Amino acid sequence: MVKENESQRRRTDPFGGIRGSEINNESGKMLTPFEVDLQEALTGIQKSLDIWDGKIDPRRAGNIRERIKQKTQMKNETPFNWKSVKEYDRSLVDIYLRWSNKTIRSQKNVPEKQVRVALVGLLAFYKKINVMSPDLSHPDIIRCFNTTAKNYGLEGFKIPTDLAFNPERHIDPFAGVRGNNALSKNQFKKDLDVAVEELDFSIGYMDQLDIPTYRKEYRYKKRKPKFVKRSFKTSDSYYQVDLWWPGGSLQSLNNVPINKARMALVSMRSFFEKIDIQNPDFNDETVQSLYMKTRERTEPKDLTNNNPEIKSIEKGGTSYWSNLTHRWVKGKLDKKSGRFVAPEKGL
Repeated sequence: MVKENESQRRRTDPFGGIRGSEINNESGKMLTPFEVDLQEALTGIQKSLDIWDGKIDPRRAGNIRERIKQKTQMKNETPFNWKSVKEYDRSLVDIYLRWSNKTIRSQKNVPEKQVRVALVGLLAFYKKINVMSPDLSHPDIIRCFNTTAKNYGLEGFKIPTDLAFNPERHIDPFAGVRGNNALSKNQFKKDLDVAVEELDFSIGYMDQLDIPTYRKEYRYKKRKPKFVKRSFKTSDSYYQVDLWWPGGSLQSLNNVPINKARMALVSMRSFFEKIDIQNPDFNDETVQSLYMKTRERTEPKDLTNNNPEIKSIEKGGTSYWSNLTHRWVKGKLDKKSGRFVAPEKGL
């Protein structure tokens, strides 16, 4: 009787016959969380590009009505890697390096013409990642992998003390595109802007030399130019022309005739305009000299002798110069605990 009841037993499948799939990689092994996040990142950036380009799925193209429907649906989708600053206005866009459902880094207020360049840069960055042998010297890659590790409760990767972006070795996720948030921190750009403003003043000063003092613009009567000065106190015929940069002069030409002095200033203006503030050409010794002067002039100092950690790493502190954002990255004092918090590496 017992055996008869056992033969009549059955087990109802609460899932209705649905089975889970084994998600494997190309080697036939189960995907790791890192591979899953990479796949999601690649899918997200491709979709973001398609939405930006207004590209519809050819498999669902159908007739004109279907294509119009897809276009309308696409406008209502939220892209994974970008967002317009103002709704329905693409003139300025925020772009995101996303991984494991987190924003790792972003560029804010990117002009419309540069958006696709940055998105293609993100696609290239994701494709470059080797999950089996990741380049953990790349600041963004190690951040991505540590984000995955945190989300899945795995052991994170140790951040090297010398972690820094190397433009000659590392791929830039945004392909060199910078938003206002990055440019506003760029100390090299700030110094260049000041130099250009002073140079324009110097050119204007030279243009007013032949104008009687009472007719000159007020600013030219009260302030001295930084790029030119008389070679002789009693003569307006010859001038010293300086390559000036915040912090002082780097090069000088002496006894330059007045007409050629102005030409030298205009030439200098053209030189400044050609400087790439995001990727300075260090093969040009003059550009490198300007860059190093900015770095040296703005190096953090412990003026109060209370926070030696604010000094540069080279001088026993924690601050470091970023080749990515061209500025000193500094820690700060936590007001609640009174402890000094070292800066994040690789910014």
